[in-house]
Amino acid sequence: MNTLTIPKSLIKNDDLVVLPRREYEKLLRTQNSDNFIVKRSASFKIKKGQEKFYDELDKDLTKIVREIRQGKVTDSFNTAKEAIGFLDSRKKFTINK
Repeated sequence: MNTLTIPKSLIKNDDLVVLPRREYEKLLRTQNSDNFIVKRSASFKIKKGQEKFYDELDKDLTKIVREIRQGKVTDSFNTAKEAIGFLDSRKKFTINK
């Protein structure tokens, strides 16, 4: 097994992610594609009988990624006041205050 030492100056707020180069390149190719599909790797071993669960998970993740790219998903809110303000701005909802 190879050991890699990463200087602490490269790691800020625990936001370091290490990916194999091929996976990184694949991610870059699909980054702006509307045909993005989440599919687990063939090397990801699952128990018998759980295939349906993971197939549904892949479909759900694909749907979510597409919605985010289309701008249908917004950030989370830190307070109820922020959420109410967002809903008021959409004017599709009525809020009883």
